[in-house]
Amino acid sequence: MLFVEAQDIKPGMRLAKPVYNRNGVLLFDRNTKLTFQNIVNLTNFGLIGIFILEPAEPLPPISREELEFEQLQTFYMFRLRDSLVNISKGKMPTDLASLAKDINDHFGTLDHKVKFTQTIRSNTDFVYKHSVSVAIISAMIGHAMGLRESTMLSVITAAFLYDFGYLYVPADIMKKGADITEIENSTIAKYREKAYALLHADTNPYSIPSDSLVMITQMIKAGRSEDEQLDRSNWLTGTGILTVADKFDRMTAMSLSRKPDSDITAVRYLLDHPASYPGNVVQALVRSIHIMPDGCCVDLTNGDKGLVLQENEEDFNHPIVLSFTLNQIFDLSNPAVRKEVQIADVMRTMDNRIKVDEDTLKQFESDANSAKAIQKYQFKKLEIEKRRAARS
Repeated sequence: MLFVEAQDIKPGMRLAKPVYNRNGVLLFDRNTKLTFQNIVNLTNFGLIGIFILEPAEPLPPISREELEFEQLQTFYMFRLRDSLVNISKGKMPTDLASLAKDINDHFGTLDHKVKFTQTIRSNTDFVYKHSVSVAIISAMIGHAMGLRESTMLSVITAAFLYDFGYLYVPADIMKKGADITEIENSTIAKYREKAYALLHADTNPYSIPSDSLVMITQMIKAGRSEDEQLDRSNWLTGTGILTVADKFDRMTAMSLSRKPDSDITAVRYLLDHPASYPGNVVQALVRSIHIMPDGCCVDLTNGDKGLVLQENEEDFNHPIVLSFTLNQIFDLSNPAVRKEVQIADVMRTMDNRIKVDEDTLKQFESDANSAKAIQKYQFKKLEIEKRRAARS
């Protein structure tokens, strides 16, 4: 799989990912061989580039849920853009409340983990795509934490608006990504405050939930610095959710200017900074997304590569792994095993998806010891599911 910028797209290239229009309608399916007219249509659609399959590369597997996820991301992004454009013009954002409810109804009620995928971003659509991703992540976290629907809708609404000010930040600063100076960071804060003023919090003509407005102001204040000494004692629960979702999305998002971090790298970072990212919120994130599911390929600290045979529901860092080179099973829940080898990172494809080797997983035949270890995890998983069912 390769990423090709818009100006370099050629006839005959095959799409690796589907392309949807603003209404979520499929324009070009995966494996479509592009023609001159297709390329003109893609260019007019404003894409900065596409993922293509290499000449002899087979179409990679993707679940129906992952396809629907990408479709909804595009649909939600355009809906949010229309609302934010309206606010910037002093008009009513007629779709904001219904969009929040749609996201909550879809992602705030899931009874299973999802594979969270990202779409590539440009400086022009960063705000919309980032805000939608944060809203989706926040909905899943809020559900995992058992929050009330009204609270979740407030968090999702705040996710739409707390980074609104980035739409006004000069392009030269936006291009720098994380490599900005203290003065430039101060400039960004001023634009965010300017955008907040457009919400007219004193009269609230757009009927934004009051706690959403509080979360937005707290997020703007936090954005001035990632200083762990910042007083967070009066923060709302929703603000803690937004900080976790924001950082996770920024670390794992794709753009032309930076290589994304894997989900496991991002989550490990969040766990290593509990003063900035509440531990209970990070754990709710872990319960919401697949970080190392069965069948994903991983890099090990001994230099080998391996296959996750059994996901560890209690601790994503310590699944059962099959070493490709040694053809050996590592039960990483065993402290003695962890002294010898651990997971360095998850192997990713070009579009930052987890690399899955389902065929190897299907062919694997376990010996007595590995079968016993897998059975232990399955028993633990069943117990966890029973406890969750009892709480609900």
